[in-house]
Amino acid sequence: MVPMILIDNKSTFDDFQMIMTSYSIPPPTPKIKLIDLPIGDGSIDLTEAIYGDISYEDRECEFNFVFLGPIEDRAPQLELLSAFVHGRRRKVITLDDPGHYYIGRMTISAYEKEGASVAIQLTMIAEPYKYKLNQTKVTGTIPAAGSVNLDVKNARMRVIPKITVSAAATISHAGNNYSVQAGTWKLTNIVLAEGSNILTITAAQGTAYTIEYQEGAI
Repeated sequence: MVPMILIDNKSTFDDFQMIMTSYSIPPPTPKIKLIDLPIGDGSIDLTEAIYGDISYEDRECEFNFVFLGPIEDRAPQLELLSAFVHGRRRKVITLDDPGHYYIGRMTISAYEKEGASVAIQLTMIAEPYKYKLNQTKVTGTIPAAGSVNLDVKNARMRVIPKITVSAAATISHAGNNYSVQAGTWKLTNIVLAEGSNILTITAAQGTAYTIEYQEGAI
């Protein structure tokens, strides 16, 4: 397959006549907060003190291309590319990881012509997490026992799920119970951490439920 990326579902090869020569998506830098002790050894680590988890800086991604089209197409194609990406917030999918996308602000950071060759560099200041292409859904109905225990798996990013029930229900998580009516709810006290998350839904037999959330990985 021709080296390329998808930008909001537009192909840099098919739509802009560019072949990708290289790209760089570094891992996000952790926001580490250390307070030095004026007396004594070491420092106090406050990295997780406020939110109970690590926060990350944005990523700076670079994508390098060579323009392949005929000379007479260069100016029109660059105009189209500039209008589509320069300064705009876009979603990027790479061929190496088609199940995730990055999102951020894009710019054309370099345009170099050497003989018959034209090199173009795109830069994106992206959010720290790469997001699963499709949101995760857990669905089912309450059995005759009147409740169901769910082991909800999540990637690295903590997320508040959207929970929909077709009738009144009680949702239990981390030792706390939340009574809700039929409808869709985002309960701010229910936060899915990385790995397994146990949720219990108690309701009348046949009550339908859906748990939906966006997974994000490093």
